[in-house]
Amino acid sequence: VELCVGLLPSKEEQEEARRKGSPFYPDGLGFPSLATYGYGQQSTKGTTDPAAYSAGQLRRLGVSVQTEIRPWAAGFLTKPVDRNTGTCAGDSGGGALAFVQDPKGRGIRQFLVGVQAVASLPCEENQQVFVNPAAFSEFLLQASRDLGSPLQPTINWREYS
Repeated sequence: VELCVGLLPSKEEQEEARRKGSPFYPDGLGFPSLATYGYGQQSTKGTTDPAAYSAGQLRRLGVSVQTEIRPWAAGFLTKPVDRNTGTCAGDSGGGALAFVQDPKGRGIRQFLVGVQAVASLPCEENQQVFVNPAAFSEFLLQASRDLGSPLQPTINWREYS
């Protein structure tokens, strides 16, 4: 999984992206859905009945993006694709992944475009707020260098234009 740093045009690159017909302009990432993963509570029943609490099994959930994903925006809003599903207590911190065809034909690339921060209640058919790691790219790149494990920038949006 790659960190989504450099894949989306910056504010300063918006006009260039528009002229070049980038698929990442003007609607941010331009994907109707992402996949999120989490180990959280399995159903709303566990919030009212401790005997019904169940968690710890990795689940994959399709979420539709409700707001633009931009590198300067701190987060974005999603909701589940399928009825009667959603994220629950314990799913915070789980990633939202976009699956993108590599522009040079090297298969599918997986990009981390968000980290779940909060979800509305109840757990079914709720909304989720994801923090956009690209909005904190300078911090993440510097911190990774300081820790001795530098992140490498990923492919750039210009490769798709």
